[in-house]
Amino acid sequence: MIDKSITNPGIHKQFIMANYSEDERKILLNLSKDWYLTNSGQEIRVAQSRYSYFLMKPSQRTSEMFNIEREIICVFSDYEYFEPRSFDIFDKVLKSLPKMRTETVCGLLISRASVVEEKVERLLKSDPEHSIVIPATYQELLHNDCIKILENKFRKHFYSRDLFGFLSPLKKDIYFFGRSSLITELISRYQSGEHTSLFGLRKSGKTSIVYAIERKLESLGEHALLLDCESPSIHLCRWNELLEKLVNLYAKVRQTKIKVDTKDRYAEKDAADSFETDIMRIFESKKPSSMLFIFDEIERISPGTGSSDHWRSGTDFLYFWQTLRGFYQKNPQVFCYMLVGTNPSCVESSSVVGHDNPIYASIPSQYVPSFSVEQVKQMVVRLGDYMGLKFDDLIAAKLTDDFGGHPFLIRQMCSCIHKMAGINRPVTIDKVIYNKAKEEFKLHSKDYLDMMLQVLSDWYPDEYEMLRFLAQGDRESFESFAFDNASLTRHLIGYGLIQKGVSGYAFNLEAIADLLKTKHSNEKINLTNEEMVQEVSARRNLLEKNLRTLSRNVLKITYGPAKAAATVLAAVPETRRPALTGLNINLLLDRDKSPLFLLELINIIKREWAIFDKSLEADKTKLMYMLEEINLFGRPEAHAKNLTRDEFTQLRLHFNKLDALLAE
Repeated sequence: MIDKSITNPGIHKQFIMANYSEDERKILLNLSKDWYLTNSGQEIRVAQSRYSYFLMKPSQRTSEMFNIEREIICVFSDYEYFEPRSFDIFDKVLKSLPKMRTETVCGLLISRASVVEEKVERLLKSDPEHSIVIPATYQELLHNDCIKILENKFRKHFYSRDLFGFLSPLKKDIYFFGRSSLITELISRYQSGEHTSLFGLRKSGKTSIVYAIERKLESLGEHALLLDCESPSIHLCRWNELLEKLVNLYAKVRQTKIKVDTKDRYAEKDAADSFETDIMRIFESKKPSSMLFIFDEIERISPGTGSSDHWRSGTDFLYFWQTLRGFYQKNPQVFCYMLVGTNPSCVESSSVVGHDNPIYASIPSQYVPSFSVEQVKQMVVRLGDYMGLKFDDLIAAKLTDDFGGHPFLIRQMCSCIHKMAGINRPVTIDKVIYNKAKEEFKLHSKDYLDMMLQVLSDWYPDEYEMLRFLAQGDRESFESFAFDNASLTRHLIGYGLIQKGVSGYAFNLEAIADLLKTKHSNEKINLTNEEMVQEVSARRNLLEKNLRTLSRNVLKITYGPAKAAATVLAAVPETRRPALTGLNINLLLDRDKSPLFLLELINIIKREWAIFDKSLEADKTKLMYMLEEINLFGRPEAHAKNLTRDEFTQLRLHFNKLDALLAE
């Protein structure tokens, strides 16, 4: 009696062998010795090329070896030369079949070309998210020993490929894990007419989630309009220009046939009215359906953090969101918006640039959650099985604990495990392999952790300082911050960096604590006011010396000594020029005895930014902001002024950044 729960090799009685050439029929018969051929497919055309495909299911032995249970798509390419377009056939076939019928993680390409393997490997390297394509030739599978040949190919291409080592956001569902309930929740809120948000540090998976939301909406026949606010094409727009751009993008995504002429209709006084008129015309031109406007990197067009002055310190944020919110209140069926970024201060601040914030408390702050042990287990077991790596519950729990449930860090750690595990697969990951990989990962993890913390260090120094206090054991300063600024603590918990327990706050990720300890090991804590003044004074003096040296070198190399001196004189106030005229560039910018003030050095760099840009490789706005803050607060000893702890903390952060910048 045949056990129907087990797949036995063979050919389904409705499989049509006549669809294939003589060589292909021989290959099919060879494959049927270890696979069950289920479906004879049909011919598919791409441009002038023709391909045929079939489906086959693994026997129990093969299924257990490579963790594949469903049918796999197999494509015949009867051409002497490899054609990259043959990859497109897999997606075409997949879309034509019922969902969940076939494996999405792999497919078999059988080609007449003799060099197919190298070319497939090259293509997969250029698209790391593509499913695994096992390349084989007609000649190999016509061989009597074709089952062994194919098994070795599966082994090679499954076990050698690193499915954990993705550095870019995931654009496909194939390797995307652990976020389905979050995506369902966000889409459900949008469909209920609610605005949504998603906040998290760099590498927390925000962009991958946004891509997944776009895919999900598309599968439901709905649309999202994504604006990348980090792009100069967005943040350089004034508020009224961005409204005009939004109208044109909306018309494009909506695929309206009506002509929308926005030219000369979006002056500041007319923009809000024109926006309402145009959006409603486009909306009513087709079957009514709502759209989700996603503003990614919302900080780039927010007060205090915007990439352009008009968003950072002007009223553009105010007018833009007054327009969108006013439109939504009148026409809630047309669109909702979703804000994506690092920090939710743009919706938590009750006022901006001296006015009521139009989106204050109107959008709940949703953070990207860390993975649970179960989600980590699902991800590492599934991907690990394809690579011949066996992760048990203990190792999954250890990964969750050691890396705070952060999926990006866990993937990179598993990538290290893959490299350490050797070539004999399958292999069970034990504590020995794990600990070796963890030591190796520590050597390379600093860049990842720095990347995660950099945005706090650059734009949200209070949160960064709270982390530093906690890392250095300065619980008094941390608790003081936490008591006075509940939102800061809420942000840090939301990011998954810290947690609150019965006995206080602690890091979720000890590697972050270790990094901050090391970075700030030379900085004293709990300084008196006199000690704070001394540190700021000493660091300002050193900064001025470094800026003089940099300015002298850059100006002399670019302009030569005479023009460099003239450039310096042009940058100082007229009343100061007579005393400085006649001094050469070496005296004007002498490291120890320069007569120039810090404000004058700042003005030189600002005026000549085009040549300093290459040496400093920094954002001009951020750099000027830090230098001007130091000039404003950085001479307390000269003004018999006490420094507040907040001022000192801010100055110390600026000095740290500038010292690192000038040391490069």
